Amino acid sequence: MSHGKYLVPALFRVLAVLLILLAGGPVLASATPDPCGLFTKTDAESLFKEPLSDGKPREVSLPAGMSCRYTFSKGGSVYGVTVRLATSDSIEKEGIHDSAKDVFSRMVKAQRSNEKAAKKLKVIDGLGEGSFWEGTSLWTLQGDHLVIITVHSLLQGSFSSMDEMNAAQEEQDMGLSMEVANKVLEML
Repeated sequence: MSHGKYLVPALFRVLAVLLILLAGGPVLASATPDPCGLFTKTDAESLFKEPLSDGKPREVSLPAGMSCRYTFSKGGSVYGVTVRLATSDSIEKEGIHDSAKDVFSRMVKAQRSNEKAAKKLKVIDGLGEGSFWEGTSLWTLQGDHLVIITVHSLLQGSFSSMDEMNAAQEEQDMGLSMEVANKVLEML
């Protein structure tokens, strides 16, 4: 009984599967930098002045890329920062949009075309090639990179109304998001 007649076709099948997996592997491949390396746990702890959880990079979609989240708990609530990074390459491979610039442009257009979203939209000058705040996240375009920063920070103080508190929270989160974006852009 010859094992060769079964072994060779089996090896070719294994090789074919490996080639398919490598060619069509994760959408982002290795082209997307690790956001946990661009904004480290030390950076996050310096931002919040609190000990934070370890960040773990993970794949995300819409737009395709990587994210890293650091969190801490205080008073029964969870606070933290999420850094998302997508490249034109990962976005194009996802097959929905053409590039980082395409996603950025479409998001600005979508924000402006919705009455409620348009009220929250704040264009930020001097940060990357283009930046905007959409009420909860800061979107920044830098070359073939799209950086999306979401900060949920602990707000101190007392306020005369919920509207005043919400405005202060948004202003604080936007300011901290800009600090994070500056650090990430510096590292790209």
